[in-house]
Amino acid sequence: MSEVKPVPQIDLVYGPDDRPRSTEDIVLYSLQWVFIMFYPVVWGYSIVGINVGFTPEELSAYMARVVLMIGVSTLIQVMAGHKLSMVSGPNIIPSLAIVAAFSLGGKEFALMSFNAYIIAGLVVAIMGGLGWISHIGKVWTPLALGAMVMMVGLVTSTVGIGLIAQAGASWPFIAGIGLALMCGWISIQGKGLLATVPVLAVIVTGYVIFIAMGKFDWDLVNTMPVFSIPKLFPYGFEIPPIQLILTMIIVNLFSAVNLYGNISGYAGIIGQHITRRQEKSYFTVFGLIEGSACSILGVPAHVAYGENLGLVLLTRIASRYFIIIASVAFIALSFFGKFGGMMAAMPKEVAGAVLLGVASTLIGIGANIWHQNKQYETREIFITGFAVFLAYGVASLPGTFFDALPDIVSMLLKNAVITVIVAVIVLEQFVFRIRKARTNKSSGASEAMPRHQAMDESKI
Repeated sequence: MSEVKPVPQIDLVYGPDDRPRSTEDIVLYSLQWVFIMFYPVVWGYSIVGINVGFTPEELSAYMARVVLMIGVSTLIQVMAGHKLSMVSGPNIIPSLAIVAAFSLGGKEFALMSFNAYIIAGLVVAIMGGLGWISHIGKVWTPLALGAMVMMVGLVTSTVGIGLIAQAGASWPFIAGIGLALMCGWISIQGKGLLATVPVLAVIVTGYVIFIAMGKFDWDLVNTMPVFSIPKLFPYGFEIPPIQLILTMIIVNLFSAVNLYGNISGYAGIIGQHITRRQEKSYFTVFGLIEGSACSILGVPAHVAYGENLGLVLLTRIASRYFIIIASVAFIALSFFGKFGGMMAAMPKEVAGAVLLGVASTLIGIGANIWHQNKQYETREIFITGFAVFLAYGVASLPGTFFDALPDIVSMLLKNAVITVIVAVIVLEQFVFRIRKARTNKSSGASEAMPRHQAMDESKI
């Protein structure tokens, strides 16, 4: 029986394989992607950049490498991995793991986690190339995907509001809240190109406000060279302890699950069928480039963002050609030292405003995905509600709670995104599993539906 090709959920202006029809479109839509890529820069800054004790000089060099790997990861995935118009950037799951390592063992331990992740990337690349990770589709339902997106939104909002309020109840707090509302207003009311660049608009406006108020660190920018070459292994070659390596392998496996969900959702929107061969390719690129290569350069592992789903719905542009051009431009920007300095000097309230504005959308998208399940009644409400409450609540417990636990367990429990994925899958597939039955017409007996059939019905 021939396979049914998915039907696009929207009328695309440019499909994945469509070539640009005019010079104007090349300029407009490539520039649009360059603007969008500023959002992952904020992620690199706000989670790891300001939470692992970098000196100002280390932070500037780190930000330049973040910009470089956003361009490189996106480019290689688009050309040789998933081959979809999706921007990649620092992933929240390994980013939270690095911060958890910092809370457990300080800066030195946190920086060793990058070397541990090099090994984790190789492991996932091998598993992905062999097709093992693709089996996650059997238990990856709208409940699991929605919970993951919802938790990313909740964690993002917590980080965002913390950055906005870091100076107390003063005018920067009011400015940060105003900028977050501006982000939402542009997303809702903006027309044309403006609707696609709320993040850039917030960053530019925020910089203007804080520069005008004298709250901008120009020294950080001035001390950076005009041109800079990214350094490999910036934190040394020390071999990390085995428990840190095992932790990062587990973290990277969950990051791969995150990637699977994001690509499945995006492909469904544009009506693109993802073959098993493509899955092997994007998992291999994910492990080698977005995992190991990022870690060699001392930045958090990357992933194709779930926010791409909202971007394609908004822009209706899914052609790879524009994002390839934008990726090359972003790579070029990374070699300008002053640009890295400007990103490192970003006022915390501005970064917080971007995160808070985007988090509001993610929380809503997560709830909407839940309703894509065949039914969303008492069982499903309890599963998702309990999983989100458990994961978010445990991750918020004071450090003394984790003192008696092994480091590997503590680092995983502090990562609310990992915990919520595990909780939903366990509750949905085991604790509250629905045993569907079919009637045997010849004997009148009932037998359980085959496991693979039950799982396939719930795939995205």
